[in-house]
Amino acid sequence: MKVSYFINRRKLDHFTLCCYASLALPNVDCQAPANEFSSCDDLMKDKTLQVCIWVLGIFAFFGNIFVVAYRLVVREDNRVHSLLLTNLAISDFMMGLYLLIIAFKDVQWQGEYFKHDLSWRVSGLCQFAGALSMISSEVSVLMLTIITLDRFICIVFPMRFGRLGLKKAIAICILLWTFGTLISVVPILGIEYFHDKQLDIGFYGRSSVCLPLQLSSDRPAGWEYSVSFFIGLNFIAFMFILLAYIAMFWTVRKSSAAVGSRNAKKESALARKLMVIILTDFCCWMPVILIGILSLTGNFHDPQKLAYVWIAVFVLPVNSSINPILYTFSTAHVKKRVTQYSRSM
Repeated sequence: MKVSYFINRRKLDHFTLCCYASLALPNVDCQAPANEFSSCDDLMKDKTLQVCIWVLGIFAFFGNIFVVAYRLVVREDNRVHSLLLTNLAISDFMMGLYLLIIAFKDVQWQGEYFKHDLSWRVSGLCQFAGALSMISSEVSVLMLTIITLDRFICIVFPMRFGRLGLKKAIAICILLWTFGTLISVVPILGIEYFHDKQLDIGFYGRSSVCLPLQLSSDRPAGWEYSVSFFIGLNFIAFMFILLAYIAMFWTVRKSSAAVGSRNAKKESALARKLMVIILTDFCCWMPVILIGILSLTGNFHDPQKLAYVWIAVFVLPVNSSINPILYTFSTAHVKKRVTQYSRSM
């Protein structure tokens, strides 16, 4: 870029232009809108988040590989429950892969990120990473909804409805993955609605971390699509989950005076165990949904978009990292296997 471009231009449209200006004219007084995620040097400018994205990515990637492998090898009595948790682990694994892609790119371009910003955001890898994150997020939420529905039927309506069978569970999983893949791939099919004409970037390229999450009062290309799934669909899903668990524990408490069957107690114990997983996801997603709603109505003030950055890179992915610990590593069966293996060494 020619030095003459910056003469008499101190206010520029994009932060990377100021990076070029500083490179060409070290003492230039340049002003441009700050990027919430990136700086001239780094894709991820916050040093704490640089560490977090590696830690969360490694835990989500390898932890969920272990979960899937374990559940494929070890046969459990409740095959439907195991199938749903295996699919949840696969979706969480995809979030780990997404995080590691961003982390690797941050390291690769350290010290000169501004030179790669635009080419990165329009690249196929960024589109792939963004689609991965959306598939992971939506399939995880929908899988948690199905897990809750299964527990709800078993506890609240054990005699009225037939419990979820293995064939139905497989069909539901296929349906959820098909739906998650479709809504994630549609934005990269070249539809004009998703293309930002001003910046000449696509749906996933709106941020340097390739996330289409809408948590501001801005109206970028495709914002309605993002809101309808990340805010609308997820809000409905978690409201159902909340109400279903209230109904389940009310039913358990109501029948506690009576002599419960062994099977009913087993279902209640499983519901309590799964509640920990679902509660952590609920606590992470509800602030996102509320902030999204407040932002759209102009009632959330975050000029530096710090909340957006931490939610996108830490709050949402943290579930994918801790879920393996909650639903597999912490179980008595796994602890027993690990203890036996340790003693044999």
